[in-house]
Amino acid sequence: MMLFFGNHGDYEVTCNFLSKEGQTIAEKRICHNTSKKEARDGMRDYITNRFSDIIDVAHPIKVVAKLTTK
Repeated sequence: MMLFFGNHGDYEVTCNFLSKEGQTIAEKRICHNTSKKEARDGMRDYITNRFSDIIDVAHPIKVVAKLTTK
């Protein structure tokens, strides 16, 4: 049962992180019909799975989610 019906929408999620070589990498995706937390968590999971071999684990992964306008 969903308690909050108004917190779902389409979010543009941007993620910035450093590779082991020190290069800044940015990825952007659109997450449809999710909450802001789900969009950020999904992007973090996607980045850690896809780029697991090149991520510099000593630096943080920055994830920002913005509600898109229709």
